[in-house]
Amino acid sequence: MGIGSLNETVEDRGSSLWRLTTVALVLVCLGYAALLLNIRSWDNGGVTILWPSNGLLLGVLLCSRRRQWAAYLVVGFAVDLGLNLALTFAPWTSVYLAGCNMLEVGIAAALMYRTISPNPDLTQRRQLMSLLLFGVVLAPAIASALAQLSISNLHAVPRFTAARHWFVADALGIAVMTPLYLSFRQREQFPGRSRLEVAGLLTLLVVAALGVFWQTRFPLLFLLLPVLLLLGARLRLAGSALGLLIVSIIGGYLTIRGQGPIALVHSGSSMTGDLLLQFFVAVSMLVLYVVEVVIAERERLQVNLKSSETLFRLLAEASNDVIVLSDLSGARRYISPAVTTVLGWEPGELVGHTHLQIVHPDDLAAVEALMRACREGGPVEALIYRCARKDGSYVWMEASMRLYHDETTWEPIGFVNVVRDVTARKTAEEELNRAFRLVENLAMADGLTGVANRRRFEEKMDNEWRRAMRDRSPLSVLMIDVDHFKPYNDLYGHVMGDSCLRQVAVAAQEVIHRSSDLFARYGGEEFVAVLPNTDSSGAQLVAEQIRRTVEMLGLPHSGSPSGVVTVSIGCATKTLGYDSASTVLVDEADQALYQAKSAGRNRVEVAAASTISS
Repeated sequence: MGIGSLNETVEDRGSSLWRLTTVALVLVCLGYAALLLNIRSWDNGGVTILWPSNGLLLGVLLCSRRRQWAAYLVVGFAVDLGLNLALTFAPWTSVYLAGCNMLEVGIAAALMYRTISPNPDLTQRRQLMSLLLFGVVLAPAIASALAQLSISNLHAVPRFTAARHWFVADALGIAVMTPLYLSFRQREQFPGRSRLEVAGLLTLLVVAALGVFWQTRFPLLFLLLPVLLLLGARLRLAGSALGLLIVSIIGGYLTIRGQGPIALVHSGSSMTGDLLLQFFVAVSMLVLYVVEVVIAERERLQVNLKSSETLFRLLAEASNDVIVLSDLSGARRYISPAVTTVLGWEPGELVGHTHLQIVHPDDLAAVEALMRACREGGPVEALIYRCARKDGSYVWMEASMRLYHDETTWEPIGFVNVVRDVTARKTAEEELNRAFRLVENLAMADGLTGVANRRRFEEKMDNEWRRAMRDRSPLSVLMIDVDHFKPYNDLYGHVMGDSCLRQVAVAAQEVIHRSSDLFARYGGEEFVAVLPNTDSSGAQLVAEQIRRTVEMLGLPHSGSPSGVVTVSIGCATKTLGYDSASTVLVDEADQALYQAKSAGRNRVEVAAASTISS
């Protein structure tokens, strides 16, 4: 062990010895004062009015480590034994009674330690209940019962040690002295009060107690309770406990002398007067302590509310999101300062108004549906809607809305809405969708000619086929083939061949005007057209226009009998029933194309019209 540790150990031992000595002196003083009060009562046939020593020792134990308890209990036992011997009790009787007192203190301390010792504060309901249950009721009851047993075993034990003489006095002593010690030991004495105010209030109580107990003409005992309540309200728990101690001493001394309102009760027994005084002190104690707990809980609640409000405002004002509190009708009660940055409005310009003020008219229904779903307690997802800035422009906002409830009734009283600007995200999403559609369109377009490719044709054909079956409407398909295209490639080269296909595609698209129609490259030099809701004559007319338009391009082709590039076209039309296959119509158009090519090319052939039924 180093010199520093040794010095600390010596200092700790010196400090502990000083505390033990102080506690012993205070216990001696309290015990002697209690004897002066109680001996007179015993001489008049009364009971022990108040025994404060055990209450003080209990408070000391609750503020000490468990390993120090033995030393304090030994000191308490020695002081109590000395007082008993001073009363000329028999030695073994004195030892027995001192042991009962220490047992009372030890039981109460052991049962209350976990609840009170970590943070002594009897204004907390749980700690006060522990004091009343274990310290005021259970421990004195056990000790008084043991003292009562001594009457039958030890005949020398005086009458005052019976349960009715012991229990109430010790219970009141603990109820008064333990809170008083804990208040002075662990907390600031009389917080927020000047010495002048403290002295004035205590003087007022002393004067009131003397005035009430000095006279015997009027039953003015009830006048002390308002003064005690004033003392408790201003000086808190320490004032309440100190006030009860003052009333017990003054009231006890004068009651024993036959003075005070209690003397008006003509019972002929001093014991009855003492018990009535103890009853008054006990009732006053309960009232004062309950009031103190209620006041302390209200103050703690106010502190918590203020702390919560401060934290909420700190978070709300520091957040980039707009936080809105509104009632169930949507009228705003609070809106965070971020609204100025996001929307340009000052909070005061929006408070008191509803969503109708700034929500885009096209989005009102969605916002109201969100509020309705939230009120009904259903699942609520974030909503993206347009919100008006002060300059009249609109930005995209995302709202996350939740109900908030009354803390006592848990009834819904409004909405908490966290709103953030998602304009940049919305713009990025639209750009992404636009890019996706562009890629999708590119995937559906023929790379050479720019018209729809075969994948797009098959998708279109499948959709139009189902629609034609559902509506019983005609559907036509044109199969188009560039005549003598292989010789064209051989004569003019593939570059000119590609150019030829592009020009044929452009010419054919000029003929097809309806948005529901589709012109696509089928493969190689073959093209296909889908003409929904078009009968056979209409399809033939379109096919002939395409043929003439291509021919009128006048693209030179020395390998063709016509001298120019031409096309052959096969037409097929069906009025569809149910459960038919789209390949049937394509096959018939292909057969018609084959007939056109076999008949000399540069012509249109139409397959026989028919109805396919299920």
